[in-house]
Amino acid sequence: MNEQQHEHESEISLLDLYKILRNNLVLILTLTFLVGAIAGAYAFLVADPKYKSNAYVMVQVQVENPGGNSFDLINAQRLLATAADLISMPVVLDKVIEELELDMTPNQLKRNLTVSSSNTSYFINVSYISEDNVQSKEVVNAVISAAIEFADENVLILKDNIIRTSYADNGVYDSPNKALYVVIGLILGGILGVGIAFIKEMFNNTYRSKDQLEAAFGIQVLGVIPEFEVKEGKV
Repeated sequence: MNEQQHEHESEISLLDLYKILRNNLVLILTLTFLVGAIAGAYAFLVADPKYKSNAYVMVQVQVENPGGNSFDLINAQRLLATAADLISMPVVLDKVIEELELDMTPNQLKRNLTVSSSNTSYFINVSYISEDNVQSKEVVNAVISAAIEFADENVLILKDNIIRTSYADNGVYDSPNKALYVVIGLILGGILGVGIAFIKEMFNNTYRSKDQLEAAFGIQVLGVIPEFEVKEGKV
């Protein structure tokens, strides 16, 4: 019975939580803005900006007939995935590296290369992210050219079926998201400040009320000196 009563007295109420946060408000705000400032400094001053450029190709299968040109849409859809895989193959990327004199391996080039297609269209989006906005454009255009050339010369089912529909422009800013870095830094700083405040409270073994004294030692407190404020200039 005494243990249950002691546990009940040791529970932290919402009022206690409020007091802990209020008493450590300066610490919490300091850590919040400090970590936010560090995250912002990294995003604006340290992190290298990256630029993204993209262009499109289309897969189409043309069928000859006396009445004019028509297209086999079913086979074009079937070849879409094959064409997308071809664009990012090492045999294509090796040629791009050689042509642009890039100091990287095909795997390194592929990490920043994205080739995406959709089941509802015949277009393939080729994009590349680089720290150089001009290089991002050059890589996209070179990859598309190399893929079309290789397909026309070596892959019979794709010959003349991959059509360039656009050329890449200079890359546009892609990352880092500076505002997001700052927001995450502020949130982490606030969490860190609150955590430290509660850790301080856990290791604080002082008694703050007569109820805590009575529960801890099994004694009855006869009197309590109330808190009062002494105003300066008065005796």
